[in-house]
Amino acid sequence: MTFSSLRWGDGVIAALASGVVVAAFALAYLPDSEASMLVITQTGEPPRQEPLDRAREIEIQGPAGVTRVQIEPGRARCADSPGTRNICENSGWLQRHGEVAVSLPNRLTLQVQGHGPGYDSLHY
Repeated sequence: MTFSSLRWGDGVIAALASGVVVAAFALAYLPDSEASMLVITQTGEPPRQEPLDRAREIEIQGPAGVTRVQIEPGRARCADSPGTRNICENSGWLQRHGEVAVSLPNRLTLQVQGHGPGYDSLHY
C-alpha cells in the first residue's frame, strides 16, 4: 500500500484518531482542579481548614515547637518546622489536590484539597 492509494477519508479518520489520543492524554494526565483549601491536621486537634485565596503565614504550636506555614494564592508550604531532617520543608510548594507535607516532630500534616479527584492511590 502506498500513500497514493490513500483517499481523503483515510486522512480524516487518521486526524480524528489523533485528536482522540490527544484528548485522552489531556483528560488523564493534566490537573483538572486547582488547589482551593489547605487542611491542617494535628494529633489531638480537630482538622483546620485554611482557604488558599490570599497570602499569609500561620504559626502552629506543636509538642516540639512552632511550625510556620506559608500560604499564597493557590499554594502552600511548610516554611519552617522543628526537626533535624527538614522533611516538612523539603516537600516544597503544595499546589495540586492530594499533595501532602508532614511534620513528624509536631505530629501534623498539611494536605491540599481541590475540586476534583486526587490520586488513585498513594504508596510509601
